[in-house]
Order: sequence, then structure tokens, then C-alpha cells
Amino acid sequence: MADDPQLFWIGRNPSGGTRLPYLLRLPVSGEGRIFLATRDTWPRGTDVFCLQVSEWPAEAEIVEQIPVESCWRAGAAIHLVLRRPRQRRSLFVWTRKGDRTLVFWRSNASMRRARPGIRVPLARAFDERLLVAVDIGERYPWRFAFRDVGTERRRLPVGDYALIENDQVVAAVERKTPHDLATSSVDGHLRLALAELSGLPHAALVVEGRLSDAIKAAGEGRVRPGWLLNVVAALQIEFPSVTWMFAETRQLAEDWAYRWLGAAARFRRPRALPLLDERAFGEAPISYAAGTRVLDATARRTLLLREAESGTEWTSRTAAARCGVTQVTAASDLRALVAANGLEPLGRGRARRYRSISPPQA
Repeated sequence: MADDPQLFWIGRNPSGGTRLPYLLRLPVSGEGRIFLATRDTWPRGTDVFCLQVSEWPAEAEIVEQIPVESCWRAGAAIHLVLRRPRQRRSLFVWTRKGDRTLVFWRSNASMRRARPGIRVPLARAFDERLLVAVDIGERYPWRFAFRDVGTERRRLPVGDYALIENDQVVAAVERKTPHDLATSSVDGHLRLALAELSGLPHAALVVEGRLSDAIKAAGEGRVRPGWLLNVVAALQIEFPSVTWMFAETRQLAEDWAYRWLGAAARFRRPRALPLLDERAFGEAPISYAAGTRVLDATARRTLLLREAESGTEWTSRTAAARCGVTQVTAASDLRALVAANGLEPLGRGRARRYRSISPPQA
């Protein structure tokens, strides 16, 4: 049987008397294949326990092969999206109990039955004291009262509140009132700020009010509400790596920023783990390496065009693997480069290739 790297395998475990009668093969983008022994073929009502194994036994019978839309690692979790109408999305989470490494296979159905969400202590953000840099331009800064937070005033190159590592901003929050949001949208300052924020590993914009408050403020400045909504929507599309939060009140905005900075600090620890399940706070498997940087559309297309100009020919599959996105997203990027006269298509259907219109660079 052909070893197609884009197929998710389910097989029968040839080991007799085992409590894990099935085998799985995960084709992880940029990492290769991972093999697991498991007790079921899908996490329907509860999480399914798995155990990582070193290889696929030669005598194992493959009972199902399912096309993979995407399969990638994020921290100590692997996300799997299958190309079928039902039971498409699932998540494999590594954790540790004593000296044993365990794996839990989760789906939307099993997660709905689990107890919800992130464990957020009332007084601390993810069990870690934060040191937050506050821009000296903030006239009335948040003080993070009753929080385990240290602050220092300094000139920040981007954002109003930030985490600093090795004198570099690694996470930043831009703070706006509804009036600030409306006026900076009109004069163009907001777009410039978002462009700077988008270059950071982690960035957020938090508004001390509701979206309706910003629309009201825009109306007082004789700006049509529909125009402001268009600008807000366009900026969110143009800079997708920047998180937006309308927090209704100053106090809620401050508290959300504290939680967000705490989450960013927790994620940036060595071998950072997924934040959405308490069982994920164990060690990652030995094969774990730091995740690749997520690229926005502009960065992806620049990368694809640059390598095409060096002689690389792309398919939607190879472009997806190179950029760490789904084939649907990669195909959209390639079509955009064709429309911009950067690439030309060759062939039809799934075999279609894309190459640079310019001659390959020496």
C-alpha cells in the first residue's frame, strides 16, 4: 500500500492482549510521522488515552486511511484536521504523570464534556510574577492594583504595555479609549501603530469601551458609523496577528491586559504548552522543538515569491508545508501571486504547479 504522507492511518495493533487495540499515524507538517497506540478510533464522548510508539509494526493491518487537510504542532499539542464532512478536527495533547509521558486525543465533543477553560488564579496570571514595561507617554497608566505585577517606566518603541526579553519587546498591548480609536482611525495613526505591532511575536489592541462607544465617538466627530466599521474591519484583516479586544470598561481592559500579558509570558517559557487544559502543563515529548513562526499573508507571499525567483516550483501542498498553513490557504496565496503577475500556473487540477515569471536568480 502506497505510503502517502498526506494520509492519516488507523490500524489494528498486532500486540495481543493490549488495552490499546488501535494504531494511529500522524503526518505532522515539518516534522514527519508520529505513531500512537490508542484504545479507540475517534474521541467521541470522552478523551481517548494514547501512548506514543517508535514505529508502525510491519504486521499491523491498516483499516482506514483518511486524507489530511492539515496536521501541525503547536507547543506540546498536535492539531489534526481531516478532509471529510464529519469528525474532522481533533487535538493530541502530551502531558506527564510521574515519569510517564501520556497522550490524550481530544475532539470538540469530548472537550464539551470536560470542565472548561484556563485555570486563571484570581490574584496572579498563570502562576508567574510579571514585570511589565509601561511607556513613559502614558499619562494615566494602569497600575495593576492587587496583582502580582512589577512595572517600570521606559520609552517603548511600540505599544503602551510590554514584556521585554533581552532588551527586545516580545509582547505588547496598545491601549485605546473609544474616542482614541475613532480619531486614530480617521487620521491614520491606528494603521501605523498596528503595522508596528504586527511585527512582534505577540500583540494586542484593547479598547476601554464597547464598539458602540467608538461609533458614538466617531459620530460626534462627524464620521459616518459605517465608515468607521469599514476601517475597523479592514485593519483586522490587514493585520491578523494583532488581537483586538473591546473590554467595555477601563477596569476590565486593565484586567484583560494583565491576563493576556500573563498568557504571553507563560507561552514564551521553554517548552511552552497549550493553555487550554490543565493536563497540558506537563513536559513535552522528546521530539518537541520550538514551533515555527506564524506568517501573515504578506509574509507568506513574499517568502513564496522569493523562493520561486530562486527556481522553486510550488504546488499548493508544498507551499502549505513551507508556510505551515492549510492547502486551501496556500492555494489562495498562490492565486494572489498569479493575479499580481509574480507567478504563472502550469498544468491543471491538483497537479498544477506555480513558477516565477522572472528568470531564476543565479
